[in-house]
Amino acid sequence: MSLLTLDISKCVHSSNKNATCNICVEVCPVETIKINNSVVSFTPSECVGCGGCSAACPTAAYSLDDFNPINFIFKFMETDQKVLTCKSELPCIAALSVEELLSLSLFFKEDLTLNIGPCAECAIAKTNLDIIKNRAEETNFLLEAMTQTKCLHVEALEVSDEPSTIEEKEVISRRELLSKDSLKRVSQIKQQFLNQVEAGDDELKSHEIMLSDIAKIKQKKVPQRRSLLLMAMKRTEVPEIFHTISVDDISFISQKNIDASTCTDCQMCYRICPTGALSSDIKSSFIAFNPLACVKCASCHDVCEPKSITLRPSFNLKNFFEPKSEELIKFDIKRCDECGIYFAYKEGEKLCPRCQIEEDEARELWGI
Repeated sequence: MSLLTLDISKCVHSSNKNATCNICVEVCPVETIKINNSVVSFTPSECVGCGGCSAACPTAAYSLDDFNPINFIFKFMETDQKVLTCKSELPCIAALSVEELLSLSLFFKEDLTLNIGPCAECAIAKTNLDIIKNRAEETNFLLEAMTQTKCLHVEALEVSDEPSTIEEKEVISRRELLSKDSLKRVSQIKQQFLNQVEAGDDELKSHEIMLSDIAKIKQKKVPQRRSLLLMAMKRTEVPEIFHTISVDDISFISQKNIDASTCTDCQMCYRICPTGALSSDIKSSFIAFNPLACVKCASCHDVCEPKSITLRPSFNLKNFFEPKSEELIKFDIKRCDECGIYFAYKEGEKLCPRCQIEEDEARELWGI
C-alpha cells in the first residue's frame, strides 16, 4: 500500500493561520484528512493511496511514496498507449491534476482516453469519479480555448483482469484493494501496512511546523506540474487568437488586481505567497504579479486585511504562451522622519505606520 506523506513546509496553513484552503479535505474519499486551527492531520492506516489529495493540493504538499505523477507521465509517453487506467501503474486517475492531464494532451498528437470502467467496482468511485470527470471537462475546455483539435475522452472500457507481467501478479494492485470483492482483505492490508511503519503510525498524525520547515517555507517553489505544463506549452503551436476565459473555468491559475485606494503596502501578500507569484523590491516600492507562478491557493487573499487583492473576472490564455510579470501597484516611497525606514507615503507627516501609531498613542496619552 502507498504511504501518504505531507510536506508541511509546502502547505499554506504552515505560513498563514488565516488560510481557508481545505481542498484536500474535500477530495479525500475516506475522509481521513482533517484541518483544525491550521494543523493538518490524517490517519495513515485509513488512507487508500488514491493520490487524489496530491493532485488537488495547489502547492503539491502531498505525495505518495511509490507514485510520482511527473515520472509516470514521461514513462507513459515512451509507450504506444493512448488509454489512462488505474489498471496500470496509475493508482487512480484522480491522482493526475488538470495541469498534468492538460500537459499530456498537449504532448500527444492523438486523443487520449480516461478509462473509468474499473470505477464500477471501486469503493471510492462515489467521490473520485466526479473528480475525474470534472478535471477532464476542464482539460477539454482549455484545449478548445487554445484552439487545439485534440480531446480527452472519458469512457468505460473493458480491461482484462489478468495481470500482464509476473511483477503485477506478485503485487497487490490498488485496484484489487479498492474493489468491492476485496474489501474483506482491508484488515489484512492494514496489518501489512502497520508492520512496515513505526509503531504508532496507525494513529492520527498531526503535522506541526518544525524548525527545519521554516527554511523550506522561505524557498517559494513552483510545483513541478507547472513546469511540466510550461514545457508542453513551448511545444504547442501558438494560436492566432488568444482567448479570454472566465476565472471560474480554470482551477489552477489566476490574474489579480490590487485596489490602490485601500492597499497599505503591509507586505504580507507577497511574503505569504508560497510560490513567489507576488513579489516586490528591497524598498517595497511596488507589488508585481507573475500569473504563471500563481497556483490559486488564495493565501494572499486570506491574509489581506483590507481585501485589496481581488481576482480578475477573466484569465487571458496569452499568459501561457507569452508569459510576463505585471506590476499591479506602485508606491511613493519615503523615508520615515522618526525611524528612518522606507514606507509607502500617501499624505501628511512622513511617518511610517508604526511610528504614526506610536505618535497617535502619545498624543492620546498626553491629551493633545
